[in-house]
Amino acid sequence: MEPISFWVVIGIALLIVEILSVSFYSIFFGIGGLVTALFVYIGLADEISAQLLVFGIASMASLFIFRKKLVELFDKNAKDFKEIVDDFAKVSSPIPPHGEGKVYYRGADWIAYSDAEHSIDKDARVKIRKIDGIKLIVEPA
Repeated sequence: MEPISFWVVIGIALLIVEILSVSFYSIFFGIGGLVTALFVYIGLADEISAQLLVFGIASMASLFIFRKKLVELFDKNAKDFKEIVDDFAKVSSPIPPHGEGKVYYRGADWIAYSDAEHSIDKDARVKIRKIDGIKLIVEPA
């Protein structure tokens, strides 16, 4: 395998690992792999030792420059979603007992689940108990 192909594959594989794990570490090594591929392509890192050096420096530099900002960004978004809990929504599609329907909340319809023993009618007010992925877990208000 050519060095440029090797580093592109490493870079893309690590980016895919990051997407699957959301650890905020693999992405920086993926960036390092892609930067190394670029250096090999333009002829600045022909030797394996130079490639490893570029990979290490590019990975660490991107880690120290961007990780804190990404963590803060995602933490802020997580806090925004935590504000939803204990808020109220309006049922837009009836929710059967122990079933799913839809609620209207902050300008959008959301999938909602209720484990109530009875159905919740359209236009009823519900309280949001928690968030499960993109689904709101609700109870009658």
